[in-house]
Amino acid sequence: MEQSHRTFVFSSDLFSNFSLDISLYYISTIDDITNYFKEELLSILEKNNLVNLTKILKEKNLHIHGYNIEDILTSNNDHIFYICDHTSIE
Repeated sequence: MEQSHRTFVFSSDLFSNFSLDISLYYISTIDDITNYFKEELLSILEKNNLVNLTKILKEKNLHIHGYNIEDILTSNNDHIFYICDHTSIE
Protein backbone atom coordinates (compact mmCIF):
# COMPACT_ATOMS: atom_id res chain seq x y z
CA MET A 1 0.00 0.00 0.00
CA GLU A 2 1.11 3.54 -0.67
CA GLN A 3 2.62 5.52 2.21
CA SER A 4 -0.11 8.13 1.85
CA HIS A 5 -3.01 5.67 2.27
CA ARG A 6 -4.60 4.07 5.32
CA THR A 7 -6.93 1.10 5.49
CA PHE A 8 -10.34 1.49 7.11
CA VAL A 9 -12.56 -1.51 7.84
CA PHE A 10 -16.23 -1.51 8.79
CA SER A 11 -16.98 -3.05 12.18
CA SER A 12 -20.70 -3.54 11.77
CA ASP A 13 -23.33 -6.23 12.16
CA LEU A 14 -24.62 -5.67 8.65
CA PHE A 15 -21.67 -4.24 6.72
CA SER A 16 -18.84 -6.02 8.53
CA ASN A 17 -15.44 -6.23 6.86
CA PHE A 18 -16.10 -3.78 4.04
CA SER A 19 -12.68 -2.17 3.66
CA LEU A 20 -11.35 0.85 1.87
CA ASP A 21 -7.92 2.40 1.41
CA ILE A 22 -8.20 6.17 1.75
CA SER A 23 -5.59 8.70 0.69
CA LEU A 24 -4.45 11.01 3.47
CA TYR A 25 -4.05 13.83 0.95
CA TYR A 26 -7.80 14.39 0.83
CA ILE A 27 -8.72 14.26 4.51
CA SER A 28 -8.24 16.62 7.42
CA THR A 29 -10.81 15.40 9.95
CA ILE A 30 -12.31 12.17 11.25
CA ASP A 31 -15.59 13.27 9.66
CA ASP A 32 -13.85 13.49 6.28
CA ILE A 33 -12.86 9.84 6.67
CA THR A 34 -16.23 8.54 7.83
CA ASN A 35 -18.14 10.59 5.25
CA TYR A 36 -15.93 9.39 2.40
CA PHE A 37 -16.15 5.80 3.64
CA LYS A 38 -19.94 6.00 3.84
CA GLU A 39 -20.27 7.62 0.40
CA GLU A 40 -18.12 4.94 -1.21
CA LEU A 41 -20.17 2.13 0.31
CA LEU A 42 -23.42 3.90 -0.60
CA SER A 43 -22.21 4.17 -4.17
CA ILE A 44 -21.59 0.42 -4.33
CA LEU A 45 -24.96 -0.38 -2.80
CA GLU A 46 -26.81 1.99 -5.13
CA LYS A 47 -24.93 0.73 -8.19
CA ASN A 48 -26.11 -2.78 -7.36
CA ASN A 49 -29.66 -1.63 -6.62
CA LEU A 50 -29.52 -2.72 -2.96
CA VAL A 51 -32.23 -0.30 -1.93
CA ASN A 52 -32.93 -1.58 1.58
CA LEU A 53 -29.24 -1.68 2.50
CA THR A 54 -28.83 1.82 1.11
CA LYS A 55 -31.64 3.11 3.31
CA ILE A 56 -30.16 1.42 6.38
CA LEU A 57 -26.67 2.79 5.76
CA LYS A 58 -27.96 6.34 5.22
CA GLU A 59 -29.34 6.28 8.78
CA LYS A 60 -26.08 5.08 10.34
CA ASN A 61 -23.78 7.36 12.33
CA LEU A 62 -20.22 6.25 11.58
CA HIS A 63 -17.36 6.91 13.97
CA ILE A 64 -13.84 5.80 14.88
CA HIS A 65 -13.01 4.89 18.49
CA GLY A 66 -9.77 5.70 20.24
CA TYR A 67 -8.00 7.73 17.56
CA ASN A 68 -7.88 11.37 16.63
CA ILE A 69 -6.94 12.71 13.21
CA GLU A 70 -3.31 13.24 14.25
CA ASP A 71 -3.02 9.57 15.26
CA ILE A 72 -4.26 8.51 11.84
CA LEU A 73 -2.12 10.95 9.87
CA THR A 74 1.07 9.92 11.70
CA SER A 75 0.39 6.18 11.83
CA ASN A 76 2.25 3.49 9.91
CA ASN A 77 0.69 2.75 6.54
CA ASP A 78 0.02 -0.88 7.54
CA HIS A 79 -2.14 0.11 10.52
CA ILE A 80 -5.83 -0.80 10.14
CA PHE A 81 -8.51 1.49 11.57
CA TYR A 82 -12.03 0.30 12.31
CA ILE A 83 -15.13 2.34 11.60
CA CYS A 84 -18.16 1.53 13.76
CA ASP A 85 -21.87 2.14 13.31
CA HIS A 86 -23.34 1.10 16.64
CA THR A 87 -25.53 3.65 18.38
CA SER A 88 -23.72 4.07 21.71
CA ILE A 89 -20.55 6.10 21.30
CA GLU A 90 -18.08 5.53 24.13
